Amino acid sequence: MLALSHALVGLTLFGPLVFGVPVWAGEALKVEVFTAGERPIIGADQQRLRSVIVTKYTVDGLKRFEAGLSEGLPADPEAAKAEALHRIEQLDDARMAPAKNAAIGLAKAVQYGIDRYPAIVFDGRAVIYGVTDLVEALERYETWQRESAR
Repeated sequence: MLALSHALVGLTLFGPLVFGVPVWAGEALKVEVFTAGERPIIGADQQRLRSVIVTKYTVDGLKRFEAGLSEGLPADPEAAKAEALHRIEQLDDARMAPAKNAAIGLAKAVQYGIDRYPAIVFDGRAVIYGVTDLVEALERYETWQRESAR
């Protein structure tokens, strides 16, 4: 029930924007997902979503990245500093990717005014809160669009 009320609030806030800009046939729907490691998103591999462009942001990625860098550091401050610097020097693009994803996601969340997660944003104009199943979120979004068009 809470998820439904969050969805309605999000759609109410962003609703006028959705219908203020025409959606052209053949244009792929862009979906941005904001979640955390403990709230995984499901359904992204479903056939129904194959024409949807889905971008996932794991907003707690910076916290987990920092925790990984700090894990198992020595108790001695100087030794810990040396080890932390060594770990930072060893970082490559693959190890930095989750932190970059989280930073971009947090910036976009601020841009959209998203203040909690999970949140799923459709074409940068409508948001559904509290849902982790992409197919369910898409169905709610489409139902809302049909009902609003009446």
